[in-house]
Amino acid sequence: MKPMLITSIRDYVQIKGRVDLQNIACHFNLPESALIPMLSFWVKKGMIKREISDNQTNCKTNLCHSCMKCDLDQQAIYTWVT
Repeated sequence: MKPMLITSIRDYVQIKGRVDLQNIACHFNLPESALIPMLSFWVKKGMIKREISDNQTNCKTNLCHSCMKCDLDQQAIYTWVT
């Protein structure tokens, strides 16, 4: 992990307050899979909270509470805690 990038990601979430994974990926022009470990670092530190969106607009089956076919990382929302 590049130190400046990981702090830039933290700062971006702090400025936004609440932001989804797709927005962060777009802002930094990085794949979501590359961002997840960096965001997880801040989640473990307690600075960012990871939530799963219950918005069913992205669900193709409309069975979000039971099918478990959706990628939960793509539905993640990150919130600044401290």
